[in-house]
Amino acid sequence: MSKISRRSFAAMAGGGLAAAAASPSVFAQKPPLKIGVLLPLSGPLATLGNDVFRGFQLAQEWANAEGGVFGQQVEFAVADVPSSTEAVSQANRLISKDGVKVIVGSYASSISLPASQVAERNKVIYLEQGAVADDVTKRGFKYLFRMIYPATTLGAGAARFVTDTIAPGCGLEVPKMKVALLTEDSANGTAIAEGAKGWLAQKGVTVVDATSYSYKTTDMSSMVQRYKSLQPDVLIACQYTPDCILFARQSREAGLNFKAVIGNGGGHNVGEYADALMDDVNGVFNAGTSVNINPAGLTPEAAALFKRFHEEHRKKHNGRDPSAHTGMGFTAMYLLLKRILPDAGAMDTEKIRTAALALDMPAGSTIVGWGVKFDPTTQSNTRAFPTYDQWRARKIVTIAPEPFGLIKPVAMPLPVWGKRNAI
Repeated sequence: MSKISRRSFAAMAGGGLAAAAASPSVFAQKPPLKIGVLLPLSGPLATLGNDVFRGFQLAQEWANAEGGVFGQQVEFAVADVPSSTEAVSQANRLISKDGVKVIVGSYASSISLPASQVAERNKVIYLEQGAVADDVTKRGFKYLFRMIYPATTLGAGAARFVTDTIAPGCGLEVPKMKVALLTEDSANGTAIAEGAKGWLAQKGVTVVDATSYSYKTTDMSSMVQRYKSLQPDVLIACQYTPDCILFARQSREAGLNFKAVIGNGGGHNVGEYADALMDDVNGVFNAGTSVNINPAGLTPEAAALFKRFHEEHRKKHNGRDPSAHTGMGFTAMYLLLKRILPDAGAMDTEKIRTAALALDMPAGSTIVGWGVKFDPTTQSNTRAFPTYDQWRARKIVTIAPEPFGLIKPVAMPLPVWGKRNAI
């Protein structure tokens, strides 16, 4: 899918598409209700930022078609934040110029950390939909809520999948297997590496290399050559989309192969990754969040929402399946517009906070399988959990945990480049 340009996303954000779905008289007597949106819609993180925004827009359109919130049309005040450099100024603009009481963002931990600090200082609710760095919710903030699990949980989960599933699948003895960790160097990648190292150390696994790098890099050939020399059995990676694709392409060119590769969200579970690698994407694993889960594990209401979400996304985007990031974006915005704000009864920060803390939704209540219960201390969602997926026939499909898995893992060990078309 193409990125949304600066000009077009501003026009789309105002709710014109959404307002068209409702009768013009529905919103005639009241001003629009503004929600701040803070995402990387341009720059190196734009692929995933735009995926999240598409999820926000679907939730906005559905809410407006059903009468809006408090009888007001939901309108987005959008801040494009290409990197952490712009996070503070753009968060300040949303609050001081647009007057928002709630900001939803921001996908990237490097953006969420400074932006949410601005919101906290101004007593504005900041709903974080996808930034996983542990530090995001370790600061004791009162107005920050996070939907997703922390990065150390994700990294440990990926490592556990390596020892419990990949090792026996590949015929490897856990204490003798060689694992490499490759992560981008933000708070996100660092925490994922820490979580993975902790689990691997418990199991006595040899970590032959742990490399971190800037996601803005344009050459990863030195890492490729190092791995060719070290010959790790398994690669655990945390990368964004451009660097993920770059590393895979340079690995293929150099003939670098692993018995298994497992990503941690970011670039490993989006359509652009499959578009770049074609059949060579098949067999790669990912630990993260998925919208390609078994809907039988969802509540009846969530299963109906799941079906509608997939159908309408394909209609709007030329038959393309939604990414996990679109699903997470939709989940956070839909929860805000259809549960938290209505329960609060007004755009009052303290009432919104109270409504969020009172949510008690069991696992299977959202289209990504999560429940919702915010920890009263960290205000992180205690019922969010990673799922485990594998690319099959250029589509990413959930394999675990139960009851959300659709298929069993295969292709262990992973065939070499050019030999994966049958997976």
